[in-house]
Amino acid sequence: MAKCKKLLLSAVVLGLSVAAASPAMAAHDNTLSRSEAIAKYKKYYDDYQRDELVKVKQYRDNYQSMNGSLADQIIERAIWYMENGYMVYGHGYKSYEKKGLVDCSEFTKLVYGDFGFKISEVARKYDEVGSKVSGVYPKKVNGKWKLEGTENLRPGDILTWWKKDNNGKYIGHVAIYMGMLNGEPAVIGTRGDGNPTAIGIVNNFDYWWGEHFFTARRVLPDGSWTPGKTITGHEDKGPVIPKSYVLPPQRPIVMP
Repeated sequence: MAKCKKLLLSAVVLGLSVAAASPAMAAHDNTLSRSEAIAKYKKYYDDYQRDELVKVKQYRDNYQSMNGSLADQIIERAIWYMENGYMVYGHGYKSYEKKGLVDCSEFTKLVYGDFGFKISEVARKYDEVGSKVSGVYPKKVNGKWKLEGTENLRPGDILTWWKKDNNGKYIGHVAIYMGMLNGEPAVIGTRGDGNPTAIGIVNNFDYWWGEHFFTARRVLPDGSWTPGKTITGHEDKGPVIPKSYVLPPQRPIVMP
């Protein structure tokens, strides 16, 4: 990756303890066995190169003016985890640190946590994270949804989506806003089954992503989009490396 040191560390050099193959864990924890996770990675990796990695280049081309800023570092760290984190979707106490399992809110907490932000790992609580960005809302046009007010968003904002239960709407998904790509808003966060790991990029709000959009939250302070500006207390602490993986690294890990 561009912005990564030319230092390749294998899982062995990193001292990662990769456990022997084991049956799939309980549904609340993880739904893939090791062999299933590896097969999924291989199945979707070519699509990932044609989709997500193209969008990564578009982000870097479009937002060169904030290169190296705190907001850019946040986005780049999310990209780093997408490339090098080998995350499998799952839940559980400290699930990423222990096994490489992650859900949407834990991923968001992880990325921001690398830069000294302490935010919730519970999606329902994201209406308490940072401050609301006003003027951003979904609108249906000619049978498709679109996100209005994107001019009010900044890369590094957190977007949320609603689900519904007997008590009404609640925040059921969160992701990190990358900016406008191909004229549409793009977010990086946990995805469905069509990605090699749990992390991918969404750049289409026509249907569910538009209809279920809930709110935008800003946690980054003033100056976070200015290259070269140091934000005290939010220096890079480096990425978190799991103690073991459900999906072990399939190639050398490039440290940022």
